[in-house]
Amino acid sequence: MKDSVSTGAQKWLTDEFAKKFPGSTLTIEEQVWDGIVPKLQTALASAESTPDIIELGNTQAPTFCAVGALTDLTDMKDTLGGKDLTQSLVDLGTANGKMYAAPFYAGSRIFIYRKDLFEAAGVKVPTTIDELTKAAATLQTANASKPHFSALQLPGISNQSAFAWVFTNGGRLATQSGDKWAGGLSSPESQKALAQLQEVWKTGSTTGPVTDTTISSAPYTPFNAGECAMFFGFNFHVKKIDPALVSAGKVGYFAFPPATAGGVGKPFAGGSNVAISAKSKNQAMSKEALKLIFSKDFQEAFAKDGGWVPGNLSFAGALGTDDLSKLTVDAVRNSVGTPAAKNWALVESAKVVDDFFVAMGNLKDPVSLAKTADDKIASILNGK
Repeated sequence: MKDSVSTGAQKWLTDEFAKKFPGSTLTIEEQVWDGIVPKLQTALASAESTPDIIELGNTQAPTFCAVGALTDLTDMKDTLGGKDLTQSLVDLGTANGKMYAAPFYAGSRIFIYRKDLFEAAGVKVPTTIDELTKAAATLQTANASKPHFSALQLPGISNQSAFAWVFTNGGRLATQSGDKWAGGLSSPESQKALAQLQEVWKTGSTTGPVTDTTISSAPYTPFNAGECAMFFGFNFHVKKIDPALVSAGKVGYFAFPPATAGGVGKPFAGGSNVAISAKSKNQAMSKEALKLIFSKDFQEAFAKDGGWVPGNLSFAGALGTDDLSKLTVDAVRNSVGTPAAKNWALVESAKVVDDFFVAMGNLKDPVSLAKTADDKIASILNGK
C-alpha cells in the first residue's frame, strides 16, 4: 500500500528475489487505501487477475481469511517468526485455527505529555487508569484560565484511541460463542471502561464532541500551542512537535496505564498483514518471497525507514533504544485488535463504532448507546 514500504526496502526485496530466482521478476504495484477492499475482492477471485502477494489492513484481514481467498500459511508460521510475531495481528490473520495472513507491521499509541505543565500542576505520570483520570482533571483545573485548553486531547471521533480503555478493562467490541457473534459494549468490563472515558470527557478533556478528523489526526497542533497537556498518539507524531519544546526537555512519554497497579495497558494496534492469494499460480515462489519479507533486512526497514514496529518483534530493536521506541514496541506487544470476524469490515463501513464513540464523547447514556450498537454489531457480524 502507498507509503507502507520505503523505496530502499522495495529495491532490496526485488534485488534479492532476482538473485534467488534468476530470470524471474518480483513486481511491486502500490495501491491507495481508499477503495482497496472491493478492488481486492474482484482481483482475488480470478487466477488471471490476482496478485500473488497482498498487503491487507489488519482490520480488513478477517474478511479475506474467512472466505478462502488466501493461502494457508500455518506451516510457515515458525519460519516467519513464530512466537515473535505480533499476536494481535496474528489473531486478525487467523481463521478456524489457521493463519492466512502474517503480521506485516504495526503502530500503537502512547501518551505524549508536557512535563512543564505536569510539574506546574503537581501531577505525576499516572500508573493506573484512575490516576490518569485524576491527572487530567487536575491539569484541566490548573489551566482553566486558558481558552480552548483540553488537558487530554481525546476527540470522540478517535475511536481507536478509546479502544484502549475498553481493552485494558477486559472488554471487547464483540465476542463469539460457537458460530454466533454478540456485541461486547454492554458487558460489565466495557461499561466500566466507558464510564471512565466519560469521566475524562467531563472533567479532563473538552474534545469529546470533536468529529473533525483533521483535528483528531493532528493532536500535536494544540500540544505545540500549549492548549493541551497530553495526547494519545503515535511515535511519529513526535516529529511534528515544536523542536524548541523537545530541546528544552518539556516533552515526555508514558504507556497507556493498566486498570490496576502492576498490570499492563492494552491499546489497539493499527497496521497491516501480508498474505498470498489462494488463486496465485506462483505459490512456491510467493512463499520464498514471503521469507525474504520476514528476513532481518526487510523487517528492520519498517523501523528504520518508517518508524513502524515490524511484524516480527525480534527485529523491533531497530526502532531505537530510547524511551519513545521502547514504549512503542511494548504498546504493540501488548495490543489487542478488533474482532477477527468475517464481516467486521462491514461494521466499520457502516460507521457503527464511529457513531457510538462520537455519541459517547457528547456524554450520551452509555448503557442505551451500547445496547443499540451491540444490536447493530451482532446483526452485521451474523449476516442478518
